[in-house]
Amino acid sequence: MASSSLVGMMVPLLILIGLVALLKGFLARPSGPTLDVRPVPLMTNIERRTMTYIEGALPWARIHAQVSMGAILAPRKGLNRSQSTTVRNRFSSKRVDYVVEDRASGKVVLLIELDDRYHRPDQDARRDRMMAAAGYATLRLPGSEQPTRESVHRHIRHAFEQQPELLPRELRHGSR
Repeated sequence: MASSSLVGMMVPLLILIGLVALLKGFLARPSGPTLDVRPVPLMTNIERRTMTYIEGALPWARIHAQVSMGAILAPRKGLNRSQSTTVRNRFSSKRVDYVVEDRASGKVVLLIELDDRYHRPDQDARRDRMMAAAGYATLRLPGSEQPTRESVHRHIRHAFEQQPELLPRELRHGSR
């Protein structure tokens, strides 16, 4: 009789242990399907080094890297839903290498693209026109030269000499 009462006590205990194990396994599983993904670096070594040069040239600015165009562009007002979606699809998955933001006002001052072997002049020109239509100026650092502190500073200085209105007002008058 002792063995039957022992078995009687063991059955509920084993059921409880089984339920806990099932529940633990269920909770540990990610919900929904998983994708075969892996992390990648945000920037290459050259892009990181170039960002350091840009930051050095523009201490008054905040530099954002690898910014989605969808974060700084929107379809113009007045488009219907279909038109708006079509326009958004033209830029939403694209990125800008660097966005220069005035720390004081939060205004986007300049977009900087680090051209490399993947950039195509015809596509770059289309992108630059699209960004210009939204009021953004784009500076392209040429892929034909290795970015150095001096070359990056020179290209930025030249861009602001050509379009001084891009600079925050305080900097145009030298007060900052």
